[in-house]
Amino acid sequence: MDILTILAIFLVLYGLACLYVGLAKPKAIWGLSKLQGFVQLLGEKGTVIMLVILGLATLAGGIFLFTL
Repeated sequence: MDILTILAIFLVLYGLACLYVGLAKPKAIWGLSKLQGFVQLLGEKGTVIMLVILGLATLAGGIFLFTL
């Protein structure tokens, strides 16, 4: 397994985790101080949009690396 495959797996997993946190908002994770800082800065909808965009971008990057 080469480094690009490992990076692609990491990016796909990170993208899925970001999408899960952004869309499901689990209380244990949503209550963390870093996410609450984003909520105060961007608002709740802005934080959700940021996490979804970040999740989709990393997921797309991971899938792209798999195709190389």
